Amino acid sequence: MNAGDERAHPAGGDDWWEAWQLDVASADGVGVAVLLACAPARGIAWWWTHVILPDRPGPIVVRDHEVPLPRVGLEVRADGLWGELVCETPFEHWTYGLEAFGVALDGPSDSLRGEIGERLPVGCDLEWEVDAADAARREHGDGAVRGYEQFGVVHGEVLLGRSRVEIDAVGRRVHAWGVPAWDQCVVEYWARRAGGAASAIVDALPAAAPLGSFVVPIETPDGRRAVLTRTLCRYGTADEIGWSSVFDPE
Repeated sequence: MNAGDERAHPAGGDDWWEAWQLDVASADGVGVAVLLACAPARGIAWWWTHVILPDRPGPIVVRDHEVPLPRVGLEVRADGLWGELVCETPFEHWTYGLEAFGVALDGPSDSLRGEIGERLPVGCDLEWEVDAADAARREHGDGAVRGYEQFGVVHGEVLLGRSRVEIDAVGRRVHAWGVPAWDQCVVEYWARRAGGAASAIVDALPAAAPLGSFVVPIETPDGRRAVLTRTLCRYGTADEIGWSSVFDPE
């Protein structure tokens, strides 16, 4: 992988997707998940932002599956949505901006019933920086999908209506491209030790205590339905925090 791999890759056919993802996990139980996924042959992009708060039973959701593709860089605009991902320094520093309207749900499963809830402005101004103690890029791929992940620290703020949530957290970013296997069930998780200047990967995760979750209904390109469930978790001791993810095609 080189610095050019941080940018968008040439599309490799009608089923090609490319995605940039940021997961944020705070020791105080705040979670933020941002996704920009582009399907060039279909002329659309997906934008997701999900916010988990310790005092709310359901997530705050910004989700649009019919966003026009970015015209410049990784900036997207749609009705009630502006979002931008900026690579400040390849593999070292990214920024994430959002101005949109979202919905505060009473529970995670409300996403499966039309995402009806309180509408409110949602904004993000986040910075991800690589963890100097663990700057390695972990490459992955099975031929059909390639990519890499990095761990780091995230600082900034999330705006929810008139409220401001300060973020000081651990974070993982993922960049992947290729042809996804939409018919396969996928389970994954990650965790970091929160707090301090450096954080280490937790290789063997003990039992998880869920702190909050969100659910995304997905219609796959071949017309089938699937559900993605992501959960902010505390693993084992109080300083190990991260996300679990289950993609379940029907």
